[in-house]
Amino acid sequence: MFGARVIKTAVAVAASILIAKSLHLYAYQFAGIIAVLSVQPSLYRSLRNGVQQIASAMMGAVLGAAALFTLGDSFLAMGFTAFLLMALHVYMKWTNSLLVSVVIAINTMGTVGLGFWAAAYNQVTLVLIGTIIGTLINLLHKPVHQERAEEILRQAEGMLRTLLHYILLDLERGRMTPYTSMKSQFDEIRAYIRKGKEISGLINEDKKFRKRRTKNTFTIFQSFETMLERIHDMAKVLDQADLAAGTELAFAQKTLRIVIAMQESVIKGKRLNLGRLQLVLDKRRNQLWTDSTDSEGFYNVYGHVREYLLELERFTVEHTGRVKRYLSYSSIDRPGLIAEVSRILEQYNLNITDVSIRVNGEFAATTIEVSSVAEFDEDKLVREVANINHVLSAECK
Repeated sequence: MFGARVIKTAVAVAASILIAKSLHLYAYQFAGIIAVLSVQPSLYRSLRNGVQQIASAMMGAVLGAAALFTLGDSFLAMGFTAFLLMALHVYMKWTNSLLVSVVIAINTMGTVGLGFWAAAYNQVTLVLIGTIIGTLINLLHKPVHQERAEEILRQAEGMLRTLLHYILLDLERGRMTPYTSMKSQFDEIRAYIRKGKEISGLINEDKKFRKRRTKNTFTIFQSFETMLERIHDMAKVLDQADLAAGTELAFAQKTLRIVIAMQESVIKGKRLNLGRLQLVLDKRRNQLWTDSTDSEGFYNVYGHVREYLLELERFTVEHTGRVKRYLSYSSIDRPGLIAEVSRILEQYNLNITDVSIRVNGEFAATTIEVSSVAEFDEDKLVREVANINHVLSAECK
């Protein structure tokens, strides 16, 4: 099946050539070539390339006419003119429209039967027709990438969960699949996520042309990239780990089951407290570090799982369209203060996703990461927190 861009390009080519031919322009088919270059995968690129092509056409026509007037139409003059235009475009970083400028300059210098100013006018008009028609058709039927990005997102998330299932099955068998056998799967998923990032980049380019807020799939794919690398690290570590440790093996299996269940719940739009599992993993890692057992592999695995959960939290915020903010306040260190702040956050329907506290003597600096389904009055929240007894200052960003 042909995509919408193929059809739009064909229509733009036909319309551009028809208009140029109706105006009795010389080499009217050149307008169709410009139209092909003007139909870009995003509106932003169409408009940007359109402006660059028109400016490059002007430069090519003027320089071509000037070179013809001063140097003549010899092959050396044409080569020198092309060199100047290419050097100028590379310096300006306008390489997308370099070809247009060079072709117009050469056509202006080599057009037979027309004066050089008439030839320049002819070439610039062809570029204007192709650029305007191509851009207008792209505007009339805007490129749609959100659905493609969403589909790749669903597929990529499913692939990540499948990898976790594979690792869990290996742990249950007590024997890991060799890392070399899984490497091709990781490479395939990396390429898939990379494709999703490219499409999401096109969506971000056209943000200013959309009225409604859409999911930031680019950020999600960035999280997926990190999540994939953490699974990759788990597989490599477990491939070398001693799986004979029964107690630790059972804990690792339980941890992966919980992570998989949490990720499935996130996809269904459920609200989860991932921070609790992160605290459990931190406690377990501290125990392994203190005991100095032969469970170094599992110590590292739990660290990778914890980092995986951090990215899963970021995915949750973007997937559900939640607003993410950081509330920071300095205070005199006293018990129960965090509970008072939490009660205020609950009044604003804010979900606490992470807490960081630094204590320096009698003083403490606290940063709370929160998320919400909608925007909220940040100034009012800061005032209420700042009015709590023993809080010295507060800010939200």
